Amino acid sequence: MGVTEITPGAPDPSSGPDRTGSDAGNDAGSTTQVPAGARPGIGEHDREQPPVPVMYAKERRQAIVRLTAARGRVSVADLAVTFAVAPETIRRDLDVLVRSGQVDRVHGGAIPRSSFGTIESTARERRTTRGDAKAAIARAAMDYLPESHGSIILDGGTTTGALAAEMTLRSEQDPTAGPLTVITDSVRTGLELSTTRSLTVHLLGGVIRDVTETVVGAMALTMLGQVSADVAFLGTNGLSADFGLTTPDVEEAAVKRLMTTRSRRCILLADASKFDSNYMCTFAELEQLDVLITDAQPPRHLAQALKAHEIEVVIA
Repeated sequence: MGVTEITPGAPDPSSGPDRTGSDAGNDAGSTTQVPAGARPGIGEHDREQPPVPVMYAKERRQAIVRLTAARGRVSVADLAVTFAVAPETIRRDLDVLVRSGQVDRVHGGAIPRSSFGTIESTARERRTTRGDAKAAIARAAMDYLPESHGSIILDGGTTTGALAAEMTLRSEQDPTAGPLTVITDSVRTGLELSTTRSLTVHLLGGVIRDVTETVVGAMALTMLGQVSADVAFLGTNGLSADFGLTTPDVEEAAVKRLMTTRSRRCILLADASKFDSNYMCTFAELEQLDVLITDAQPPRHLAQALKAHEIEVVIA
């Protein structure tokens, strides 16, 4: 980013520096003295370095937008340390950026305006990515299957699909495995599990979405509303502390949302690429989850939110 070096004691060529009083940061030319090598979470030693460059408010706000896009979420406290200004200055910066449509405010900070996606990759594409992580998550999820003669709802998706593959493998390796009833909206999963003798599979009816290979619509919702299960294994496109579980499609979200209400326990299978991603439709709040099975430790703010809702986190 561009900086302007000002000789100590020389007048600011554009405007005065940021101030912490009530009139601080009211003009676009306000400046911030940034310690050399300023970065998020710098220590006391770094902050004591001589303030050499000066960053103007416009430059600082552009930097905030870039940081927000890169991290998915920024906090007022961290930004204040990063740019060596008062939290009030950062709050004013965020207000300006919200009005200009560049970020969205959340409690304590901001997220990218473009973070609520509506574009999704196809199931065929997703089956070629993060296969090892999905397989590990599926193996860990096997420990949460109900006992013999129990029932599960198995959501569509590639990670839940990996669980279906593990269930098939177990049935082949252990002919004495107890019977289970599976209710699914996934055409692919329904066909795969239908060949397993220990499983009774109910495939929801409805309109098939080619992009996810699942069924949606009124018929799917009606059938799902008439059944209940011991455990629901869910997939998601996004998982965040602020917006819960999200997916791009409205009809897909409706089916997933109903799944969360038709089971005693809700278990989310999601690899780390889903953390801090947000899509247009929220289908479940964090408080509706009982267990998250993933392949990496969630980022600090998400981990804190999961802990606050007493959600068990399993790292596969």
